Amino acid sequence: MTVHAPKLLTPEEFASLIEVAVTSPNPTIPAPHLTKLIALGYVVETAKGTVVTGDGLIRITESE
Repeated sequence: MTVHAPKLLTPEEFASLIEVAVTSPNPTIPAPHLTKLIALGYVVETAKGTVVTGDGLIRITESE
């Protein structure tokens, strides 16, 4: 089971997560944000580009 920790993202990092969700597969976000989002399991890089994972989508909806 995945434990979600909403406070692990700064407002800017959260905005980057939304940017990936909206502009996938080629979002323009800062490299440190991408690295952190991947490390947290919210984003993956695939052959088709960068996409939000199920956990990333849950994280977005938890903040609404």
